[in-house]
Amino acid sequence: METEEKQEEVDGIHRWIAISVSVFLFSFVLIVMGLIFPFRFVFLLCVGWASYLVRTFSRLTISPSQTLMFLSTLLLFAVGFHLYCRRIKTKVTAEPAEVIPWQRRWSLTLVTMFLLLAVSGICVISVTHQFFWMATTQDKIFEKLYMGSARQAARRSTSKNNLKQIGLALHNYHDMYRQFPVGGTFDKAGQPQHSWATQLLPYLDHKTLYEQINFDQPWTAADNREPFKTRLHVLQSPGMPYDFTEAEGDAAGYKPAHYAANSRVLSANSGMDLRKIKDGTSNTILAGEVRSGIKAWGDPTNFRDPTEGINRNPRGFGSKFKGGTHVLLGDGSVRFLSEDIDPGVLKALSTPNGGEPVGEF
Repeated sequence: METEEKQEEVDGIHRWIAISVSVFLFSFVLIVMGLIFPFRFVFLLCVGWASYLVRTFSRLTISPSQTLMFLSTLLLFAVGFHLYCRRIKTKVTAEPAEVIPWQRRWSLTLVTMFLLLAVSGICVISVTHQFFWMATTQDKIFEKLYMGSARQAARRSTSKNNLKQIGLALHNYHDMYRQFPVGGTFDKAGQPQHSWATQLLPYLDHKTLYEQINFDQPWTAADNREPFKTRLHVLQSPGMPYDFTEAEGDAAGYKPAHYAANSRVLSANSGMDLRKIKDGTSNTILAGEVRSGIKAWGDPTNFRDPTEGINRNPRGFGSKFKGGTHVLLGDGSVRFLSEDIDPGVLKALSTPNGGEPVGEF
């Protein structure tokens, strides 16, 4: 008999181990497949009511008189309940000699149970309210849970691929001219002419558009207005506005570029040979995402200094993606730089031949 009980205990442990391993493997497969919605849903359902309570409690005002009234009422209820229970027990007991007085601790236990039931009911109502709010709110919580992460990942992937195409175009341009395109061309009077992106058009599968541009005229000339109204998807990051707003003064209808060149490598009237990048191509930024101070892709001033910081300065690099931004390095690779990157490391990545130690980034 004892042996059978031990065997049942061992079998029970084995069953729990098997169930735990199965749940773990199933969860791991879901995570690998990118299906994190069930986990986020359960987490928000379990603790999401906390945000509801925070919103609710912040609107409550605790009145001392009401608190005293509640405690007094609770005390009177407990005393009355105790007296009532003691009287009922005395009446239903057959033998008076065997009557055991109703104990106060019994009344206290029952009152506590009533309070717990009431609090549990309130919690159920709160969770139901939270669930209904999640399903009907204008913020579309369910849609964000299921689609938000997938959409964000897709946008990041698209932006990363755009930078890789730009990097390939830059290297193809370098193979042809033995240097990268200049950040922007300016005439002797300092008037802006054409941008690095314009020079890359033949290498971005836009040779026809390139041939429509009159390079003897500045990009804002009447003859060049129509070509620069063309939207170049490879120069636009998903999730960013595809057109300038009226507040940005885009009367001519030029299309924005969500990527800018590193002014320390692709500068005004100056291109750079790969051999001059002494710090190493994998340690030098060529271009990156921008989210503010956006300019048209044909604007010759579309370059900026990365040392201004990530997501910290309108004149620096940045993106709508949480935590940092993508940058294109000299070797054609694309890295995601944290907005908390060490300023010294960022400066080392920004200069082509500064000789600074880069370290981890």
